[in-house]
Amino acid sequence: MVFIAILGILDIIFGAALAASTMTSVTGNGWIFLFGILAILKGIYSVVTAAGAGFYLDVLGWLDLVVGLLLLLANWGIVFPFFLYIGILLILKGIYSFFVGMVGSDQ
Repeated sequence: MVFIAILGILDIIFGAALAASTMTSVTGNGWIFLFGILAILKGIYSVVTAAGAGFYLDVLGWLDLVVGLLLLLANWGIVFPFFLYIGILLILKGIYSFFVGMVGSDQ
């Protein structure tokens, strides 16, 4: 379950980066590009494993994919005001994942 908590921390970082992209320029920032790629990989993994388990509506995995694409857009200088709200949504998902990972049993 610690793995889920770590993924929650990553969600908080990705969401904060996306929200911050609306307030400051992140064009050409290598970290934002890396965060975008990692979020896309995380989303692909989530969607594919959920589909393999028969769950085809993995909204949280799709959110990771969308955030990854939006981080790449922000890195390329394309930013819209709604990035802030999607970033906040991902931060809330990360907080939830972190606490589920910390409270869940490892048995």
